[in-house]
Amino acid sequence: MYNVTVKKNWLWLPLLTALCFVAQAAQLPRVTLWTGFDNDDLQGATLTGLSSKKGNAVEIKLEKSKEGILETAIIPARFDTAVFSWNVITPAKTSLQLEARARFGSTWSKYYKMGIWSTDPNLSRRSFSRQKDKFGSVETDTLTLSSLADGLQIRVILSSETTDITPTLTGLTAVLSDANQHYQVIATKSDQTAWGKDVAVPMRSQMIYPNGGEVWCSPTSTTMLLEYWSNKLGTKLADTVPEAAKRVWDSTYAGAGNWSFNVAYAASKGTKAYVHRLSSLTEAEKYINKGIPLILSIAWDEGKLDNAALPSSSGHLLVLRGFTTTGDTIVNDPAAATDNQVRRIYKRSQLEKAWIGASGGIVYVIEPKS
Repeated sequence: MYNVTVKKNWLWLPLLTALCFVAQAAQLPRVTLWTGFDNDDLQGATLTGLSSKKGNAVEIKLEKSKEGILETAIIPARFDTAVFSWNVITPAKTSLQLEARARFGSTWSKYYKMGIWSTDPNLSRRSFSRQKDKFGSVETDTLTLSSLADGLQIRVILSSETTDITPTLTGLTAVLSDANQHYQVIATKSDQTAWGKDVAVPMRSQMIYPNGGEVWCSPTSTTMLLEYWSNKLGTKLADTVPEAAKRVWDSTYAGAGNWSFNVAYAASKGTKAYVHRLSSLTEAEKYINKGIPLILSIAWDEGKLDNAALPSSSGHLLVLRGFTTTGDTIVNDPAAATDNQVRRIYKRSQLEKAWIGASGGIVYVIEPKS
């Protein structure tokens, strides 16, 4: 979330909980990524007022009603921090609201509201403030708990102003983590297969826009990846940077840097998109090897990131597009003054510290639908 400066149906379809990066000697997962892109992922979920298309891919719609609710089964994980992503198509007059609650043994928190989303400019698109209680709080796109929980449930509410139009949910994720482990670079040896690879991501500067561009690093980075996939897939996905900033704007946060909103916007263009946490640039190399550039959330003090487009930043997003032959990082930094200056090389160790040390390894993953 950074910038520069009624009927029940059951999905008896195995709960996929991906334990992604084991970091500690005790073998506790540093990050748990739960994904709901396939029907099998949603085993045990309840649907009220909704219907699910048969087959592998998730496609959940309203069932002749103006509101429907999906509630996942209990997702087991040891976490105190959660960030959520949703992939949904919201025609005019339709919206999605996501809520989540945490389990502490036999006790549950309330359902915290994580956001209401729509691509309809006439409907609300915002996060929710003032939700703090003894169990936790919400800061824009992040649920932060007061202690480690052992389970999670997600509730998705699909809404429409008319029974003739329905939103369509096609994916859902939660990245769950222990904040005590966020800022540790998990050193693993690179196999160097990504070294020397530079993914051809188009260059876009946020700074060429005088009316707000200085705080548009997130939508600018997102449009760079959408333009990249446009070129790869032969279809138009990318909007202009000002249009993208308008479409991800969070009226509560009063900014365009809501992590969840940026990936929801990317998904609305026809991609598969979600927020994730990685443990090191070695982990990021796996994506570059597949031709998948990433958006990294970083911050650094003056003198800590050589060749940076800005002297320092308390929060910034940029595109990781590759690695030099010696393992340093090739990025598209939207804070550059012009489009032609966006591609830069940053020292591997410096960028890794600016990324893991600032956001705990937050990335946007945007890729084609399988």
